[in-house]
Amino acid sequence: MSDVNIPAAGQAPDEDGAPAPVILIAEDNDVNLKVLEHYLANFDCKAIVAKNGKDAVTLFNRNDVDLVLMDIMMPVMDGLEATRKIRSLERKRGGEKRTPIVAITAHVKPADQHVCINAGMNDYLSKPLKKGDLTRRMKIWAPHLRETPASPQGAA
Repeated sequence: MSDVNIPAAGQAPDEDGAPAPVILIAEDNDVNLKVLEHYLANFDCKAIVAKNGKDAVTLFNRNDVDLVLMDIMMPVMDGLEATRKIRSLERKRGGEKRTPIVAITAHVKPADQHVCINAGMNDYLSKPLKKGDLTRRMKIWAPHLRETPASPQGAA
């Protein structure tokens, strides 16, 4: 488990005094993680990272998470089981908050999408991840996230 401060963001409050939104990334592949971090640099947020489903559940339980980006195939506990456990935690807490969880997986068959939704996920993105697809999902499931202006050095 680790915290990753997205370069354009930080932990400091924004103009209205609210802390930066928290995105939980559950991803065990370092290359995929770097891609996600690069794409998230366009948003004012803080990312926390879990390398397996068990750590994702622990981080979710310890943090006020605004959005979860959940890999499906991970060691220790897969993303489907982690999602079920997160949904169980939410039910135990009571209240109305249901954190959006977006599956990120190489499994692209329609049946795979249904498995993700049935596990409690809200949406589905296939790998290889495309920046535009992630940005569209971010705007749907975390519309309060602000995009940051692109920096000249960020063009690569």
